[in-house]
This record gives sequence, C-alpha cells and structure tokens, in this order.
Amino acid sequence: MCGGLAIMPGHDMAMLKRMSAKGWHVRGINRALLYRFEQGEPHDYDYAVDFQRDFSEEARELYGLGGWEPVVLGSGWQIVRAEAGTTPLYTDDDAEAETLRESRKGLGVRALLCAVAAALLFVLQARLSAQGNEPASWACLAACVALASGFVLSLFPFVGYTRSLRKIHAEQEADPRR
Repeated sequence: MCGGLAIMPGHDMAMLKRMSAKGWHVRGINRALLYRFEQGEPHDYDYAVDFQRDFSEEARELYGLGGWEPVVLGSGWQIVRAEAGTTPLYTDDDAEAETLRESRKGLGVRALLCAVAAALLFVLQARLSAQGNEPASWACLAACVALASGFVLSLFPFVGYTRSLRKIHAEQEADPRR
C-alpha cells in the first residue's frame, strides 16, 4: 500500500527497493493507492519520487542522462528508478526545495476552502433536516462528504511537502556548506 508519496516518500521508496531486491518491480498505483508489481529477476534499484507538475519529454531525457527511468507517472508526481548507487535526483537542496514549493502552491488554500465549505454545508444540512426537507438535506450531506474528501486530498500533500521543506531547511542550517 502506498504510504503517501508526499507524506512519507522515503518509507515508500525504501519499500520499493526491498521489493525489487526480491524480484517484484513496481509498475503502477491503482485508485485504491495500492502498488502494482510485476515479477522479474531480483535487482538492486534505487527509487525516488519527484513532484514535477510538468514531466515533459525534455525532463525524461534529463532523467535518463542521469541514469533514472520513470516507472510510475501520476498527476504532478513521478516515481523513477536507477541502478543502486546512481547519483541522487537532487544534489542541490535549493532545486529540490523549489520543486516542493511549486507542488505545495495552492494546496493549503484549497484545503481551507474545502473545510469551510464543508462546514457551511453541514450546518445547512442540519437546518434542512430539521425543516423536514430530506432530499435537500441528503444532497447537502453528499456535497459535504465530497468537500471533506477534497480537504483530505489537499491537506495531506500540503503537510507532507511542508515537512520535507522544513527538513531541507533544518539540514541547511545544520550544515551551512550545503
């Protein structure tokens, strides 16, 4: 199961590495956030996740020149792999931080708007239910659930990106040469 690429990327990439060492290589992620694997020869791969919104053909070529190949592509994220020991995707913390900031952009506002709208709809749903307007009450409740889902799907990546940015900043402060 995917642990949340924005929340725990290191955990998931380590798990994918262990699976490849056993001969199970990731080929996708389904809608239930479960990794799909195919069986093959055991291999020592390093995995990384990148959060570029536009994974253009030029970006693929640059990754390829660095020894990285995309194995799973999502909307705004990619899982790539390379032979173990290949130079990491990001050797520059500033470039990684910029990618994370760009990915995080708008997610906090989106989460806040979904939360406020869901709360307002929940209040409206309670009033409609008290007035006996059950069809409208159920419609508000369904919309409230959809907005709550939007809240979760925006908040978790926002928190994950923020945690990763704080980690980069803490490492830079601890080692000013970085």
